[in-house]
Parts: sequence; C-alpha cells; structure tokens
Amino acid sequence: MNHKELFNLLKTVKKNIRCPQCGKEYEFSQIRIRGIAEYVVFLELSCKDHMPVMATVALSGKFNPEEKNAPSINSNDVIDTFKFLEKFPGGFDKIFKKS
Repeated sequence: MNHKELFNLLKTVKKNIRCPQCGKEYEFSQIRIRGIAEYVVFLELSCKDHMPVMATVALSGKFNPEEKNAPSINSNDVIDTFKFLEKFPGGFDKIFKKS
C-alpha cells in the first residue's frame, strides 16, 4: 500500500464513518492505524467525547507471492515496519498537509 492508497483509504473512512455515539465525523488527527495485515487495515477512531472505536477495513485485491512482479519482503522489512509503527503516533495531519 503506497501513500496515495493510504490517503484515499483515510479520506474514505473520514467521509463514511462517524462516531456511533454522537454521529460526529472523525478528523484525520482522530484516526490512527494500529496495524496492517496483508489487505486488512486495523484502525482506532477516537471521538473527543467518547471511547475509541476499533475498525477493520478490508482492501480489495490479493497478494500473490508467486506473481512475477510481486514485491520482495524480507525480515528486515518486517522489523523496520514494526519499529516505525511502534513509535508512530497515528496522526496523519502532518503527512497529508497541503502546502
């Protein structure tokens, strides 16, 4: 998943998912990625007035490691991703801020 796909996913979540208790729209700063497993993204959505909600988003498509152009993933990639996500606060405002 590249940055553009991730941003589109977050825009879709922001547009379509609301706090189940008050109906308010989530801001980008209230959406945190808690994990990605193949084509499933685990999100934490935090309304300022209510308890956080965990959501899973299934992406279309399938990863086929036998595919000729499939990306190669090694153990260092997994370790680097884990280290990044462990320290990542989940806020996307700065990443996707328009200049």
